[in-house]
Amino acid sequence: MLEFIKRERIYIWMVFFIVVVNLPNLGYLHRKNQDSADKKNISGQTFKDMGITEQEIKLFFESGKPNAVFFKYGIFAGFFMLIAGMIMNLIFLFNRKEIIPDKIPERKIVPWDIADILRVVIIVIFLGYALSAASTVILKLAHFNMDINLRMMLGTFFIDMAAGAVIFYFILVKYKDKLSSLGITFLGFYKNVLSGIVAYIFILPILIMAIILSMLFLDRVGYKAPPQPVFDMFFEEKRSSVILFLTIFVSILGPIVEEIFFRGFLYSAVKKRFGVLIGALLSGALFSILHVNIAGFLPIMILGVLMAFLYEATGSLVTSTAVHILHNSVIVCFVFFIKELLK
Repeated sequence: MLEFIKRERIYIWMVFFIVVVNLPNLGYLHRKNQDSADKKNISGQTFKDMGITEQEIKLFFESGKPNAVFFKYGIFAGFFMLIAGMIMNLIFLFNRKEIIPDKIPERKIVPWDIADILRVVIIVIFLGYALSAASTVILKLAHFNMDINLRMMLGTFFIDMAAGAVIFYFILVKYKDKLSSLGITFLGFYKNVLSGIVAYIFILPILIMAIILSMLFLDRVGYKAPPQPVFDMFFEEKRSSVILFLTIFVSILGPIVEEIFFRGFLYSAVKKRFGVLIGALLSGALFSILHVNIAGFLPIMILGVLMAFLYEATGSLVTSTAVHILHNSVIVCFVFFIKELLK
């Protein structure tokens, strides 16, 4: 025990700091959750709640505006992907023995383990609080007022970058390994991107079914979706530069960092301990939990499991990242579509 404390003392101090920082908030936790549930938010509403009628949607598409044309073709593309995905599912259902390979090439056993996952998580959470405290002090000293949207966006960006940097430190410095052990390789790049696109089209009908079932179940039990800060930021934000950065971050930068952590780092460590199936399920579940969205837990987990299997099959993060970027881009386009209807 003493040896453990001595060896992990820096992480123990970080955990202690995190707990102490959060102690004052414990008394307000229930109130905060209640305020969050009562807060009027667009991201948790249906078209009917937002006052968007079928007639308004029809008039928008008939307007002939460039945005309307873009979204019209986007919806056509979405339906095409859905139909193609359903056909692919049927083909897979009747020919799965011919499609599924008999043996997937064995991957290199990574040097890091689950304990390293915990260490990275602790460091990133600690850095998040440290960054928040430092930015608050700096802004006050500089007498600069930064609105909550911009501060949240920049904070999330720097935390993601810090997470990537910490993971790279563990791989390159602590274990003196190569980034290819994380799946960061560009061999067969275009083939892997294409595989990711095909895989997303394949999984799309399943995701939509999971979303529908989740919504029906949650509606049945009377669950009200909480605000989704990132999407509400899209609706509230007026500055084009901030919207552009937010779009790039949500569609591209975020997925890249998340794939490095969840598939390259976390899945590999869990697989090393429990095997491919448990690794895929556990990493998918944690990936879904991170998004703090009960309504989307099932579809996000399904997506996470798919991306883990893709990473296992290809040994490259390019495939899973392509799926992730495509999925997030579809969601962002849908958010912009709703924003256009609300104008």
